[in-house]
Amino acid sequence: MDFEFDDDQKLFRESLREFLDNEIAPLVEDQEKRGPMSREEAVDILKRFRKIGVGFDLESMMAMGGDPTAIAILAEEMFRVWPSAAGLVGLTFPAALVNIASDDMRERLLPKLEKSELIGCYAITEPEAGSDNRAMRTTAVLDGDEYVVNGTKTWISNAPVADLCLLVANDQTGGRIFLLVERAKSPYETSELHKLGWRAEPTGEIYFDNCRVPRENNMAEMINAMITGNRGKQLFGDQFDLTKLTGSSFMNMMAKMAPENIIFAFLRSGMALAAAGISQAALDASVRFARERSQFGKPIGRIQLVQEMLYNMKALTVTSRLLGYWAFQKALSGSPEARMASSLAKGYACEAAVKVTSDAIQVHGGLGLSEEYPLERYFRDARMLTIPDGTTEIQKLVVGREMLGAGYSAYA
Repeated sequence: MDFEFDDDQKLFRESLREFLDNEIAPLVEDQEKRGPMSREEAVDILKRFRKIGVGFDLESMMAMGGDPTAIAILAEEMFRVWPSAAGLVGLTFPAALVNIASDDMRERLLPKLEKSELIGCYAITEPEAGSDNRAMRTTAVLDGDEYVVNGTKTWISNAPVADLCLLVANDQTGGRIFLLVERAKSPYETSELHKLGWRAEPTGEIYFDNCRVPRENNMAEMINAMITGNRGKQLFGDQFDLTKLTGSSFMNMMAKMAPENIIFAFLRSGMALAAAGISQAALDASVRFARERSQFGKPIGRIQLVQEMLYNMKALTVTSRLLGYWAFQKALSGSPEARMASSLAKGYACEAAVKVTSDAIQVHGGLGLSEEYPLERYFRDARMLTIPDGTTEIQKLVVGREMLGAGYSAYA
């Protein structure tokens, strides 16, 4: 596999870095100290990214879809600068489903989506169903042309400020169902949660109490109509080509993988690249400091034990990055190894980021403990990564099951 970026990808990464360093980085420290973004602050971030073509309207997605690797680059680079903003933008993705939603929903929400004023979230985790998502209790029971939803979701990124959520629930048969729930039309309540890292990224619980959701908001039916029917051409004209949304391999993936596996494969490979981004930020800071800081009459970069820490940090960061891009490509191609690859990458890279950021604090000594330097934030943000979308322990069990076969599942 060729791990080198082509010229277009390098240009995209360079322009993205310039944007992040100039327009996003100056916002980080103040907002992190103030806590979760308000809806207005969150929309401002989305609008800033829209200026460089990052958004979930059809135009932006078709532009980004020309090279899906750009999405992976985006994940790594955004987390290098500001994980809270990266989480906000990345986890708004369910808003993209408005592009293929019912005429009624499109009429209401497309104008907001096109102006980057629409915020989405994923609603998967529950109070009693974290790692064991088979214990999910939220139900969506069909009643005529609507689903009646009851249950609670927790630790949902963007929940307090989101306009809609992609809800995962059990239908009346006990099967898994994915519904696009618009808060204004299908009201639900939320509350805010505070956390160790990503402090500016709003996170909360969602409460569904006989929440009625139109049957046409079933994601499986929406996607199937786009793939097998004429819905795409009805919505976007005869020139519509869904393969341009996220590259031709996207359709191959949709045909080979269940929706839940697609979501987790991309979330977990994305988390691996997020970890690589945070590790890179900590490594860069440590290299600069090792050159500038003097002790015992010489730069600490000349001390052997400091060089050993930098070596380990570099090895962990590079390995995390390679695993992340490898897993991303496995997911995009619909490979049968996608589940294993994404769990392997997520488990390794997120734990590596904790080690790298911890060593970065050690390299900085007492200054690494200060809130005036970003090292303690890097560590907190890295520590966040080891739990969402499956803990490290669950990733190990997934990889073990994938290597040994279905009969060897440790959590059956």
